[in-house]
Amino acid sequence: IIQGDAVKPYRIMCLTSVVLSLAFMGCSERAPTSSSSESKDAAPAVALESGKAWLASLDSGSYAKAWEEAAATMRSTMSQAEFEKGMQTIRRPLGKVESRTLNSQRRVTHLPGLPEGEYWMLSYTTTYENKPGVAETLVLAHDQSGNWSVAGYSLP
Repeated sequence: IIQGDAVKPYRIMCLTSVVLSLAFMGCSERAPTSSSSESKDAAPAVALESGKAWLASLDSGSYAKAWEEAAATMRSTMSQAEFEKGMQTIRRPLGKVESRTLNSQRRVTHLPGLPEGEYWMLSYTTTYENKPGVAETLVLAHDQSGNWSVAGYSLP
């Protein structure tokens, strides 16, 4: 049972999971616009690298760094302290990451609770030392300055 100060980060992580679940079940999707050198079925390499770096911050316990690098839309849903406490509560019991495999990539333009834009939803299977086969989902957002950042993250 989660009580007191732990309720808000838990609710936020649950809300993020619900939003991502709804997005996977059926969002409006447009054909991706990309250069001819990039696959239309794969996220741009720079987006994938941004997501990989963000996950590495979480994996190393650098939650403040992950917070700072998250998209403004993600940071607007909770305070940095709530984010850090939520990540500690959720991720610490899992232990260290042993492996992470990218399972799917999906480009979407509409996600519940987020403004219309260019997003990539990345689905991973991650093995932690204390729990194998964990599904992780990242939502990467392309901002107006051309950068990619994490707009959503969920664990089951």
